[in-house]
Amino acid sequence: MSRKRVSRKCKASYIILVILVVIIVTGICIVGELREHLAEIAEYRSREAATDIITAAVDRTISRCPCCDIYKLSTDEKGKVLSAQLNADSANRVKNILTAEVEKELNKLDEDGIPIPIGTLIGVPLPAIGNNSVDLSVQQIGAVKSEFRSTLETAGINQSRLTVYAVVTVDIRAILPNGHTDISVTEEHIITDCLIIGEVPKSCFV
Repeated sequence: MSRKRVSRKCKASYIILVILVVIIVTGICIVGELREHLAEIAEYRSREAATDIITAAVDRTISRCPCCDIYKLSTDEKGKVLSAQLNADSANRVKNILTAEVEKELNKLDEDGIPIPIGTLIGVPLPAIGNNSVDLSVQQIGAVKSEFRSTLETAGINQSRLTVYAVVTVDIRAILPNGHTDISVTEEHIITDCLIIGEVPKSCFV
């Protein structure tokens, strides 16, 4: 075998080796970027789903259970409002209903998952690859946390506005092929808003 043939074979082997290395490195980079992209999409879609669940749960809770009596207004003999105090029984009832509504939808989300179009994952326009999608598995972590907070502000001459908010926090885990990402979502929604005629109360108890 001549030296020229050996030299050509060596050059061909080197070229093939370089091509393989380039392919491997490129593949590793693509997989890394895809994993990072997937984690970002998973967090965004999971946060979006949790926000929608909380919003819908608040709306259903308000329709099922009147929230106007969550706070009691104390007045003097002339009808002047002295204070606004949390009605524990009413607040607990609303809180239990709200928590149950959120947990019910989170359980459904755990069963159904979140469909994510393949085109969104790989950055290819949807018509090019059809309407296929993959389901992102999402699990609830811990219990749903809910609480109330209120604000009492002047709303004009001899008027004040009492606004009560429901603050709901859910912790969920999006399951990824190479691990998972934990997401905490806190949403605040107005559940009652009332106008008090008279001077601003001296105190407001939560």
